[in-house]
Amino acid sequence: MPLKRTVKNTSKPTSPKASSSGKTPGSRTKRPAAQPHDPTSDEALLALAPTYAAGPDMPVSVAERELTSLARLAHAHAARLARIGITPDKVALLARFARRLGALEKAWQKARGAVQLTSAQRRLRDEAEALDAKLVAGGRWGCRNDPAAQAELSRIADGSGLADTIQDLRDLVDFWSDHESALGVTDITRKDLERARALADALEDAAANEASDASAAHALELRNRAFWAADELAKEIREGGRYAFRDQPKLAARFVSRHRATLNRRSRLKAKKAETDALSEQTAGI
Repeated sequence: MPLKRTVKNTSKPTSPKASSSGKTPGSRTKRPAAQPHDPTSDEALLALAPTYAAGPDMPVSVAERELTSLARLAHAHAARLARIGITPDKVALLARFARRLGALEKAWQKARGAVQLTSAQRRLRDEAEALDAKLVAGGRWGCRNDPAAQAELSRIADGSGLADTIQDLRDLVDFWSDHESALGVTDITRKDLERARALADALEDAAANEASDASAAHALELRNRAFWAADELAKEIREGGRYAFRDQPKLAARFVSRHRATLNRRSRLKAKKAETDALSEQTAGI
């Protein structure tokens, strides 16, 4: 009687649950990573308080240069600043704000240029901007030895947009009324001042169109908000730098805004001059 040959079954039983699903045990569907918050984004800027929409207190081109310079300075001294809480992330954010501000300024200028003005209004706007620059340049030269006058010119020159140009012209007419004696050393004529008044009046309607244009208004608001958000961060880094390097006065001084330092110095001189003039008048009356 032949022996029966037994064959060992080496196949493993298949789990009904495993066979019914293509997933391997323990596998999970990964959720997409949340995007990190970007303070320079449109959404973040528009979420800021309404006060951030105010116009800048210095030319945006100057602000962009100062922010970039500050970011480079802070990056070069990152280790020392990190010890007082000014992290590399904050420094990197400042550099991003500088780039974003520059981009938003270009976007605002482009949107402003697209505002539907008549050809006549555009010619008047271009003439007004050229005359604005001429009156300021004349004041820089004619009143170069008058710190108070220079401070006033810096205040007038701040800002951008057609409404600001109109206000500049009116302020510059008043400026030259107060500094009439300096006209003789410039190429500014009385006809220029009369033309400044006329242009300011003629451009009122064009300024209203620019202000009411939705695209231009949105671009301007974003630019203004980026300016003040960047300025807020820059202020923290400047103060931190002056504290961290208080034992190195020359280095600490590099953390100061040159533009604002100049304006503050001129304002102090203007106040001192006004006080001296008032005292002189009192003395003369005795």
